[in-house]
Amino acid sequence: MVPSRRRFLGAAGLTVAGSVAGTVGTSGTESGSTSRYDWPMSRYDPAGTGHNPAAAGPKDDVKIAWAHDTTGWFRGTAPPIRRGDTIYAAGNGLLALNGDTGARQFGHPGPYQSSLARARPSVYETATLAVTAPSGVFGVNAGGGIDLPVLNRSVGTERWAGPQSPGPGFFGPADPATPVAADGTIYTAIPGTNSIAALDPDDGRILWRSTYEDDKVSAAFNRPAVMDGIVFVTNWPRQVTAYDAETGAKRWQRKLDEQTVLAPVATEAGLVVPTRNDIRLLDATSGDRLWIRTHDGNITESAPAVADGIVFLADEQGSMHARDLETGESLWTTPFDGSTSPVVADGVVYAVRSGFSLVAIDAASGEKRFEYRPSQVPLSPPIVGDGVLYAVNRERVIALEEAT
Repeated sequence: MVPSRRRFLGAAGLTVAGSVAGTVGTSGTESGSTSRYDWPMSRYDPAGTGHNPAAAGPKDDVKIAWAHDTTGWFRGTAPPIRRGDTIYAAGNGLLALNGDTGARQFGHPGPYQSSLARARPSVYETATLAVTAPSGVFGVNAGGGIDLPVLNRSVGTERWAGPQSPGPGFFGPADPATPVAADGTIYTAIPGTNSIAALDPDDGRILWRSTYEDDKVSAAFNRPAVMDGIVFVTNWPRQVTAYDAETGAKRWQRKLDEQTVLAPVATEAGLVVPTRNDIRLLDATSGDRLWIRTHDGNITESAPAVADGIVFLADEQGSMHARDLETGESLWTTPFDGSTSPVVADGVVYAVRSGFSLVAIDAASGEKRFEYRPSQVPLSPPIVGDGVLYAVNRERVIALEEAT
Protein backbone atom coordinates (compact mmCIF):
# COMPACT_ATOMS: atom_id res chain seq x y z
CA MET A 1 0.00 0.00 0.00
CA VAL A 2 1.42 3.40 -0.95
CA PRO A 3 1.38 5.76 2.05
CA SER A 4 -1.21 8.51 1.72
CA ARG A 5 1.40 11.31 1.92
CA ARG A 6 3.29 10.00 -1.10
CA ARG A 7 0.02 9.33 -2.90
CA PHE A 8 -0.98 12.97 -2.43
CA LEU A 9 2.32 14.32 -3.66
CA GLY A 10 2.30 12.00 -6.63
CA ALA A 11 -1.29 12.82 -7.49
CA ALA A 12 -0.49 16.53 -7.37
CA GLY A 13 2.55 16.06 -9.61
CA LEU A 14 4.88 17.66 -7.04
CA THR A 15 8.60 17.12 -6.72
CA VAL A 16 9.63 17.84 -3.17
CA ALA A 17 13.25 18.93 -3.39
CA GLY A 18 15.58 21.79 -2.55
CA SER A 19 14.03 24.66 -0.61
CA VAL A 20 10.50 23.28 -1.06
CA ALA A 21 11.49 20.02 0.60
CA GLY A 22 12.87 21.95 3.52
CA THR A 23 9.61 23.80 4.10
CA VAL A 24 6.99 21.14 3.52
CA GLY A 25 4.86 20.59 6.63
CA THR A 26 2.13 18.04 7.05
CA SER A 27 -1.09 17.71 8.94
CA GLY A 28 -1.63 14.38 7.22
CA THR A 29 -1.69 12.40 10.46
CA GLU A 30 -5.17 12.38 11.92
CA SER A 31 -5.16 14.04 15.33
CA GLY A 32 -6.59 12.29 18.35
CA SER A 33 -6.99 8.64 19.26
CA THR A 34 -10.27 6.82 19.59
CA SER A 35 -12.23 7.97 22.62
CA ARG A 36 -15.50 6.87 24.17
CA TYR A 37 -16.52 10.51 23.81
CA ASP A 38 -16.18 10.41 20.02
CA TRP A 39 -19.17 11.80 18.13
CA PRO A 40 -18.45 10.61 14.57
CA MET A 41 -21.48 12.02 12.72
CA SER A 42 -24.66 14.06 13.08
CA ARG A 43 -27.07 12.47 15.58
CA TYR A 44 -24.07 10.52 17.03
CA ASP A 45 -24.54 7.07 15.49
CA PRO A 46 -25.71 5.53 12.19
CA ALA A 47 -29.08 4.77 13.81
CA GLY A 48 -29.61 8.50 14.48
CA THR A 49 -30.37 8.24 18.21
CA GLY A 50 -28.65 11.48 19.26
CA HIS A 51 -27.40 9.64 22.36
CA ASN A 52 -23.88 8.65 23.43
CA PRO A 53 -24.35 6.58 26.61
CA ALA A 54 -20.74 7.25 27.69
CA ALA A 55 -20.93 11.05 27.44
CA ALA A 56 -22.03 13.60 30.02
CA GLY A 57 -22.60 17.33 29.75
CA PRO A 58 -23.29 20.29 32.05
CA LYS A 59 -26.34 19.82 34.27
CA ASP A 60 -27.15 23.07 36.10
CA ASP A 61 -25.75 25.97 34.07
CA VAL A 62 -23.07 26.66 31.47
CA LYS A 63 -20.27 29.05 30.73
CA ILE A 64 -18.01 29.28 27.70
CA ALA A 65 -14.92 27.11 28.17
CA TRP A 66 -13.47 28.42 24.91
CA ALA A 67 -14.66 30.16 21.77
CA HIS A 68 -12.78 29.92 18.50
CA ASP A 69 -13.46 32.97 16.34
CA THR A 70 -12.98 31.53 12.89
CA THR A 71 -11.43 32.85 9.73
CA GLY A 72 -13.36 35.07 7.33
CA TRP A 73 -14.56 32.22 5.14
CA PHE A 74 -16.22 30.13 7.86
CA ARG A 75 -20.01 30.34 8.24
CA GLY A 76 -21.39 27.31 10.04
CA THR A 77 -24.83 26.12 11.09
CA ALA A 78 -24.40 22.31 11.10
CA PRO A 79 -23.35 20.47 14.27
CA PRO A 80 -19.67 19.54 14.61
CA ILE A 81 -18.25 16.06 15.13
CA ARG A 82 -15.48 14.78 17.39
CA ARG A 83 -12.62 12.32 17.02
CA GLY A 84 -10.35 11.96 20.04
CA ASP A 85 -9.18 15.45 20.96
CA THR A 86 -10.18 17.02 17.64
CA ILE A 87 -13.40 18.89 16.84
CA TYR A 88 -14.31 19.10 13.13
CA ALA A 89 -16.79 21.61 11.75
CA ALA A 90 -17.98 22.41 8.24
CA GLY A 91 -19.21 25.79 7.01
CA ASN A 92 -17.95 27.01 3.64
CA GLY A 93 -14.93 24.83 4.35
CA LEU A 94 -13.44 22.36 6.83
CA LEU A 95 -12.14 23.47 10.23
CA ALA A 96 -10.31 21.28 12.77
CA LEU A 97 -9.79 22.47 16.36
CA ASN A 98 -8.24 21.12 19.54
CA GLY A 99 -11.14 20.02 21.73
CA ASP A 100 -9.46 21.09 24.98
CA THR A 101 -8.38 24.60 23.98
CA GLY A 102 -10.13 25.52 20.73
CA ALA A 103 -6.75 26.08 19.06
CA ARG A 104 -6.88 25.70 15.30
CA GLN A 105 -5.23 22.58 13.91
CA PHE A 106 -6.04 23.30 10.28
CA GLY A 107 -8.69 24.87 8.09
CA HIS A 108 -9.43 24.95 4.39
CA PRO A 109 -12.21 26.81 2.52
CA GLY A 110 -14.53 24.85 0.27
CA PRO A 111 -18.19 24.41 -0.64
CA TYR A 112 -18.89 22.16 2.36
CA GLN A 113 -21.99 22.98 4.41
CA SER A 114 -23.51 19.88 6.02
CA SER A 115 -22.46 18.11 9.15
CA LEU A 116 -19.65 15.62 8.62
CA ALA A 117 -19.59 11.82 8.83
CA ARG A 118 -16.33 10.06 9.56
CA ALA A 119 -15.67 6.93 7.48
CA ARG A 120 -12.64 4.64 7.38
CA PRO A 121 -11.27 4.21 3.82
CA SER A 122 -9.10 1.30 2.71
CA VAL A 123 -6.47 3.25 0.75
CA TYR A 124 -5.60 6.12 3.10
CA GLU A 125 -3.95 6.28 6.50
CA THR A 126 -6.43 8.89 7.75
CA ALA A 127 -10.22 8.90 7.77
CA THR A 128 -12.42 10.38 5.09
CA LEU A 129 -14.99 12.95 6.21
CA ALA A 130 -18.11 12.85 4.07
CA VAL A 131 -19.81 16.21 3.63
CA THR A 132 -22.37 17.69 1.26
CA ALA A 133 -23.07 21.05 -0.34
CA PRO A 134 -25.82 22.31 -2.67
CA SER A 135 -23.49 21.24 -5.49
CA GLY A 136 -23.05 17.60 -4.38
CA VAL A 137 -21.18 15.16 -2.12
CA PHE A 138 -17.49 15.43 -1.19
CA GLY A 139 -14.86 13.45 0.71
CA VAL A 140 -12.23 15.41 2.66
CA ASN A 141 -9.12 14.35 4.53
CA ALA A 142 -9.51 14.15 8.33
CA GLY A 143 -5.74 14.70 8.56
CA GLY A 144 -5.94 18.00 6.74
CA GLY A 145 -3.72 17.16 3.77
CA ILE A 146 -0.21 18.50 3.27
CA ASP A 147 0.67 22.14 3.89
CA LEU A 148 3.04 23.80 1.42
CA PRO A 149 3.90 27.14 3.06
CA VAL A 150 6.11 28.37 0.21
CA LEU A 151 3.26 27.91 -2.25
CA ASN A 152 0.65 29.08 0.30
CA ARG A 153 -1.54 26.11 -0.48
CA SER A 154 -2.37 22.60 0.61
CA VAL A 155 -2.77 19.39 -1.33
CA GLY A 156 -4.84 16.35 -0.47
CA THR A 157 -7.49 18.16 1.56
CA GLU A 158 -10.32 17.22 -0.77
CA ARG A 159 -9.97 13.58 -1.74
CA TRP A 160 -12.88 13.34 -4.10
CA ALA A 161 -15.97 14.99 -5.46
CA GLY A 162 -18.70 12.36 -5.57
CA PRO A 163 -22.17 12.55 -7.11
CA GLN A 164 -23.01 16.13 -8.03
CA SER A 165 -26.20 18.18 -8.15
CA PRO A 166 -27.57 19.02 -11.60
CA GLY A 167 -27.60 22.69 -10.57
CA PRO A 168 -30.01 25.20 -9.00
CA GLY A 169 -33.68 24.43 -9.53
CA PHE A 170 -36.76 26.60 -9.67
CA PHE A 171 -36.47 27.37 -5.94
CA GLY A 172 -32.70 27.99 -6.02
CA PRO A 173 -29.76 25.82 -4.89
CA ALA A 174 -30.49 22.45 -3.31
CA ASP A 175 -30.32 22.01 0.43
CA PRO A 176 -27.26 20.10 1.66
CA ALA A 177 -27.98 16.55 2.84
CA THR A 178 -26.82 14.89 6.06
CA PRO A 179 -24.46 11.96 5.39
CA VAL A 180 -24.14 8.85 7.54
CA ALA A 181 -21.20 6.44 7.78
CA ALA A 182 -21.65 2.79 8.75
CA ASP A 183 -19.48 -0.30 8.27
CA GLY A 184 -17.08 1.38 5.87
CA THR A 185 -19.78 2.90 3.63
CA ILE A 186 -21.23 6.40 3.29
CA TYR A 187 -25.01 6.72 2.92
CA THR A 188 -26.49 10.02 1.84
CA ALA A 189 -29.11 11.78 -0.21
CA ILE A 190 -27.63 13.45 -3.28
CA PRO A 191 -28.55 17.15 -3.13
CA GLY A 192 -30.73 18.41 -5.93
CA THR A 193 -31.78 14.94 -7.03
CA ASN A 194 -34.47 12.47 -6.02
CA SER A 195 -31.81 9.93 -5.04
CA ILE A 196 -30.35 8.20 -2.01
CA ALA A 197 -27.00 6.45 -2.48
CA ALA A 198 -24.27 4.35 -0.89
CA LEU A 199 -20.74 5.62 -1.61
CA ASP A 200 -17.22 4.21 -1.28
CA PRO A 201 -15.18 6.39 1.14
CA ASP A 202 -12.03 5.74 -0.93
CA ASP A 203 -13.17 7.65 -4.00
CA GLY A 204 -16.85 8.59 -3.73
CA ARG A 205 -17.83 5.87 -6.19
CA ILE A 206 -21.54 5.01 -6.16
CA LEU A 207 -22.06 1.48 -4.80
CA TRP A 208 -25.82 1.65 -5.25
CA ARG A 209 -28.38 4.35 -5.86
CA SER A 210 -32.15 4.50 -5.53
CA THR A 211 -34.19 7.25 -7.18
CA TYR A 212 -37.73 8.37 -6.44
CA GLU A 213 -39.29 8.10 -9.87
CA ASP A 214 -42.01 10.76 -9.73
CA ASP A 215 -40.41 13.60 -11.72
CA LYS A 216 -43.17 15.99 -10.65
CA VAL A 217 -42.36 15.71 -6.94
CA SER A 218 -39.10 16.41 -5.15
CA ALA A 219 -38.27 13.48 -2.90
CA ALA A 220 -36.49 15.56 -0.21
CA PHE A 221 -34.79 12.58 1.44
CA ASN A 222 -34.02 12.98 5.14
CA ARG A 223 -30.98 11.74 7.04
CA PRO A 224 -30.82 7.94 6.69
CA ALA A 225 -30.85 5.65 9.74
CA VAL A 226 -28.68 2.53 9.47
CA MET A 227 -28.87 -0.52 11.71
CA ASP A 228 -28.28 -4.27 11.38
CA GLY A 229 -27.48 -4.11 7.67
CA ILE A 230 -30.58 -2.08 6.74
CA VAL A 231 -30.77 1.54 5.57
CA PHE A 232 -34.02 3.24 6.53
CA VAL A 233 -34.98 6.44 4.71
CA THR A 234 -37.96 8.73 4.70
CA ASN A 235 -38.80 11.24 2.03
CA TRP A 236 -41.42 13.81 1.20
CA PRO A 237 -44.25 13.45 0.66
CA ARG A 238 -45.19 10.14 2.37
CA GLN A 239 -42.58 7.42 1.86
CA VAL A 240 -40.69 5.19 4.29
CA THR A 241 -38.33 2.67 2.69
CA ALA A 242 -35.91 0.02 3.95
CA TYR A 243 -32.95 -0.97 1.75
CA ASP A 244 -30.34 -3.69 2.08
CA ALA A 245 -27.25 -1.75 3.17
CA GLU A 246 -24.87 -3.75 0.98
CA THR A 247 -26.83 -4.16 -2.24
CA GLY A 248 -29.48 -1.44 -2.16
CA ALA A 249 -32.22 -4.01 -2.73
CA LYS A 250 -35.56 -2.78 -1.41
CA ARG A 251 -36.68 -4.70 1.69
CA TRP A 252 -40.02 -2.92 2.10
CA GLN A 253 -41.73 0.39 1.44
CA ARG A 254 -44.69 2.09 3.08
CA LYS A 255 -46.72 5.12 2.00
CA LEU A 256 -48.03 6.86 5.11
CA ASP A 257 -51.26 8.79 5.52
CA GLU A 258 -49.39 11.97 6.54
CA GLN A 259 -47.86 14.26 3.95
CA THR A 260 -44.72 15.30 5.84
CA VAL A 261 -42.43 12.49 6.99
CA LEU A 262 -39.25 13.41 8.88
CA ALA A 263 -35.91 11.76 9.71
CA PRO A 264 -36.27 8.29 11.31
CA VAL A 265 -34.40 6.67 14.20
CA ALA A 266 -33.55 2.96 14.14
CA THR A 267 -33.86 1.11 17.46
CA GLU A 268 -34.04 -2.46 18.70
CA ALA A 269 -37.78 -1.95 19.28
CA GLY A 270 -38.42 -0.77 15.72
CA LEU A 271 -38.15 2.27 13.47
CA VAL A 272 -39.25 5.56 15.03
CA VAL A 273 -40.86 7.75 12.33
CA PRO A 274 -42.11 11.28 13.06
CA THR A 275 -44.61 13.04 10.79
CA ARG A 276 -46.14 16.49 10.87
CA ASN A 277 -48.88 15.52 13.34
CA ASP A 278 -47.76 12.31 15.03
CA ILE A 279 -44.99 9.89 15.84
CA ARG A 280 -45.15 6.17 15.15
CA LEU A 281 -43.13 2.99 15.58
CA LEU A 282 -42.80 0.64 12.61
CA ASP A 283 -41.60 -2.95 12.61
CA ALA A 284 -38.06 -2.82 11.23
CA THR A 285 -38.39 -6.07 9.28
CA SER A 286 -41.78 -5.49 7.67
CA GLY A 287 -42.70 -1.81 7.98
CA ASP A 288 -45.93 -2.71 9.78
CA ARG A 289 -47.14 -0.14 12.29
CA LEU A 290 -46.67 -1.08 15.95
CA TRP A 291 -48.10 2.11 17.47
CA ILE A 292 -49.02 5.68 16.60
CA ARG A 293 -49.48 8.69 18.86
CA THR A 294 -50.93 12.01 17.72
CA HIS A 295 -49.88 15.27 19.34
CA ASP A 296 -51.55 17.87 17.10
CA GLY A 297 -48.20 19.25 16.06
CA ASN A 298 -46.87 20.98 13.00
CA ILE A 299 -43.43 19.41 12.71
CA THR A 300 -41.49 20.44 9.64
CA GLU A 301 -37.85 20.49 10.80
CA SER A 302 -37.39 18.58 14.07
CA ALA A 303 -35.91 15.10 14.50
CA PRO A 304 -36.41 12.87 17.56
CA ALA A 305 -33.79 11.51 19.93
CA VAL A 306 -33.97 8.10 21.60
CA ALA A 307 -32.22 7.22 24.85
CA ASP A 308 -32.81 4.62 27.56
CA GLY A 309 -36.11 3.47 26.07
CA ILE A 310 -37.56 6.99 25.71
CA VAL A 311 -38.35 9.02 22.57
CA PHE A 312 -37.89 12.79 22.85
CA LEU A 313 -39.57 15.02 20.25
CA ALA A 314 -40.72 18.65 19.91
CA ASP A 315 -44.09 19.21 18.23
CA GLU A 316 -43.17 22.78 17.07
CA GLN A 317 -46.48 23.97 18.55
CA GLY A 318 -45.15 24.80 22.00
CA SER A 319 -44.26 21.46 23.62
CA MET A 320 -41.54 18.84 24.00
CA HIS A 321 -42.75 15.27 24.52
CA ALA A 322 -41.21 12.18 26.10
CA ARG A 323 -42.79 8.85 25.13
CA ASP A 324 -42.10 5.26 26.04
CA LEU A 325 -40.37 3.62 23.10
CA GLU A 326 -42.09 0.25 23.48
CA THR A 327 -45.65 1.52 23.92
CA GLY A 328 -45.74 5.14 22.76
CA GLU A 329 -47.36 6.18 26.03
CA SER A 330 -46.71 9.72 27.25
CA LEU A 331 -44.20 10.10 30.08
CA TRP A 332 -44.20 13.89 30.21
CA THR A 333 -44.86 17.04 28.21
CA THR A 334 -43.05 20.31 28.86
CA PRO A 335 -43.25 23.79 27.29
CA PHE A 336 -40.84 24.22 24.39
CA ASP A 337 -41.21 26.67 21.50
CA GLY A 338 -39.81 26.12 18.06
CA SER A 339 -38.08 23.37 16.13
CA THR A 340 -35.23 21.28 17.53
CA SER A 341 -33.30 18.04 17.05
CA PRO A 342 -32.30 17.20 20.63
CA VAL A 343 -29.39 15.13 21.90
CA VAL A 344 -29.28 13.23 25.18
CA ALA A 345 -26.49 12.46 27.65
CA ASP A 346 -26.48 11.27 31.25
CA GLY A 347 -30.11 12.05 31.96
CA VAL A 348 -30.21 15.47 30.28
CA VAL A 349 -31.88 16.44 27.01
CA TYR A 350 -30.08 19.29 25.22
CA ALA A 351 -32.33 21.06 22.72
CA VAL A 352 -31.55 24.20 20.70
CA ARG A 353 -34.70 26.26 20.29
CA SER A 354 -34.94 27.25 16.60
CA GLY A 355 -31.22 28.05 16.60
CA PHE A 356 -31.57 30.82 19.19
CA SER A 357 -31.02 29.28 22.63
CA LEU A 358 -29.88 26.04 24.23
CA VAL A 359 -32.29 24.50 26.72
CA ALA A 360 -31.34 21.65 29.08
CA ILE A 361 -34.26 19.47 30.21
CA ASP A 362 -34.25 16.71 32.81
CA ALA A 363 -34.88 13.49 30.86
CA ALA A 364 -36.80 11.84 33.69
CA SER A 365 -39.11 14.69 34.73
CA GLY A 366 -39.22 17.16 31.83
CA GLU A 367 -38.19 20.03 34.13
CA LYS A 368 -35.97 22.73 32.64
CA ARG A 369 -32.52 22.75 34.19
CA PHE A 370 -31.04 25.80 32.46
CA GLU A 371 -31.13 27.92 29.32
CA TYR A 372 -28.18 29.47 27.49
CA ARG A 373 -28.50 32.31 25.00
CA PRO A 374 -25.43 32.81 22.81
CA SER A 375 -24.22 36.24 21.70
CA GLN A 376 -24.42 35.08 18.07
CA VAL A 377 -27.13 33.12 16.28
CA PRO A 378 -27.85 30.62 14.94
CA LEU A 379 -26.50 27.99 17.29
CA SER A 380 -26.19 24.46 15.94
CA PRO A 381 -27.37 21.38 17.84
CA PRO A 382 -24.56 20.47 20.26
CA ILE A 383 -22.50 17.34 20.59
CA VAL A 384 -21.62 15.99 24.04
CA GLY A 385 -18.21 14.97 25.36
CA ASP A 386 -16.68 14.62 28.82
CA GLY A 387 -18.66 17.26 30.69
CA VAL A 388 -18.54 19.64 27.71
CA LEU A 389 -20.91 20.61 24.90
CA TYR A 390 -19.52 21.66 21.52
CA ALA A 391 -21.53 23.67 18.99
CA VAL A 392 -21.09 25.71 15.84
CA ASN A 393 -22.20 29.30 16.34
CA ARG A 394 -22.24 31.07 12.98
CA GLU A 395 -18.71 32.56 12.72
CA ARG A 396 -17.28 30.63 15.64
CA VAL A 397 -17.14 27.25 17.36
CA ILE A 398 -17.77 27.16 21.12
CA ALA A 399 -17.29 24.74 24.00
CA LEU A 400 -19.65 25.00 26.97
CA GLU A 401 -18.83 23.61 30.42
CA GLU A 402 -20.54 23.59 33.82
CA ALA A 403 -20.70 27.05 35.37
CA THR A 404 -19.37 26.99 38.92
